[in-house]
Amino acid sequence: MRDDWSGGGRNGYAQAGDAWAHAADDVVALALARADREHRGPVPEVLDVGTGSGPALLAAARAGALAVGVDRAADLVRVAAARAAAAGLGGRTRLLVGDAGALPFPTGRFDVALSTFGVMFAPDPWRSAAELVRVCRPGGWLAVASWTPDGVFGRIAPTVARALPRPPGSVDAPTRWGEPGHVRRWFAPLPVTVETLVCEVRVTYPSVERAVRVFADKPGPLRQYRTALEAAGRWEVARDALSELFTAHGRATDGSLQMHVPYLVALGRVDRGTGKSR
Repeated sequence: MRDDWSGGGRNGYAQAGDAWAHAADDVVALALARADREHRGPVPEVLDVGTGSGPALLAAARAGALAVGVDRAADLVRVAAARAAAAGLGGRTRLLVGDAGALPFPTGRFDVALSTFGVMFAPDPWRSAAELVRVCRPGGWLAVASWTPDGVFGRIAPTVARALPRPPGSVDAPTRWGEPGHVRRWFAPLPVTVETLVCEVRVTYPSVERAVRVFADKPGPLRQYRTALEAAGRWEVARDALSELFTAHGRATDGSLQMHVPYLVALGRVDRGTGKSR
């Protein structure tokens, strides 16, 4: 199924991502701090894989890096480029269409390769992990942020899919990137030393209803379930379940929705020795 980025699709994607864009700021700052310890060039070069509407790309550029964003969706690449230009960062950013499993860059091209909630949706984690390591220079760093399966965002797809007449067998596959065991296994054969840490981002919407509407209209994996649910006359059931999920995780007392959402960060330093992880 091809994502529909027409009409409000682009804005809906950006609105959803902007609610947790400060997580991208934190991940970029963490990766650049590690890279600065060994970086010898005048300006670090950063690759953002699965850039989406560009929160990590913009964070890297604001921090002084030269940032390249790649995404498989051409329309999203245009959205990110427009946002970079509007922020006055067009001269520090470059956007192009590309696949996380076959990045269009030479080996060792970047000081930092990162992805914030993007690579987790690529179909082949082994290839994505290998490509992130390949495009990093020796001594460079990678950082991958992914929703944990037990957190509220990791439970969105399973919650909605349960309303399907025949729920798919593996609705939580993207959140494998949020499990340290899987991450260690994918990077273990590669020349990189990986550590993982769990972080948290505060996500706020004006109301539960607004949050449900944003996610329901957001192109991406959830759109596929919504289409099937609407065809089966079950979308209202799924939407109510999503509302209950958000309400259960809400912490605000003023009618708004505030959720503290956990995510896993995999940090890796590229070397030339035997890949290992801890």
